[in-house]
Amino acid sequence: MQKIPYIGKWISSLYRIGQSFFDHHLGTYSLGSGNGYYACLTFLYQQEGVTQDTISKHVAIDKTTIARAIMKLESLGYIERHVDRLDRRANQVYLTEKGRSFQPILESTLTQWTTSLTQGFTPEEIQMTYILLEKMTQNALLIKENLNSQEKSSPK
Repeated sequence: MQKIPYIGKWISSLYRIGQSFFDHHLGTYSLGSGNGYYACLTFLYQQEGVTQDTISKHVAIDKTTIARAIMKLESLGYIERHVDRLDRRANQVYLTEKGRSFQPILESTLTQWTTSLTQGFTPEEIQMTYILLEKMTQNALLIKENLNSQEKSSPK
C-alpha cells in the first residue's frame, strides 16, 4: 500500500512564508500578517454595508477572529461600523476613505504574492491550482462543519 504524503506540511509552509511576505510588505501600514485583515478588506472592496457575521461566513474565518480584525481595522481608520437600522444588535461595516485608498496597495501585494507562487506555471496549471485549492477548501469546511456538529451533540 502506497503511503499518502501529508499535504499539511506544504500548506503550513506556504502560510508561514506568506505571513512573512505580508509582514514585510504591509507592516508599514500596521497590517502585517494579522488574522483576517486582508480577508475583511478584500470582501468589503466587493460589498460594503454588511455585518461582521456576513464577512465571517463569506471568508470562512471564525467570528472571533473577524471581530478582532474589524476592531483593529477600525482603530487604524480603514473601516467604520454603523448600527444596523433593522437589527440594532448588529453593525454594518463600511470602508473609510483611508480603507478605499489602500485597495490598490493591498491588491498589488496580493497579486505579487500570487504571481510569485505561480512562477513557472502554465496558464492551465494556474487554473487547475485554483480549482484544486477551492475543492480542498470546500472539503475542509465540511470537516469543520462535521466537527462542530459532533461537538454540539456529544454530552459533556
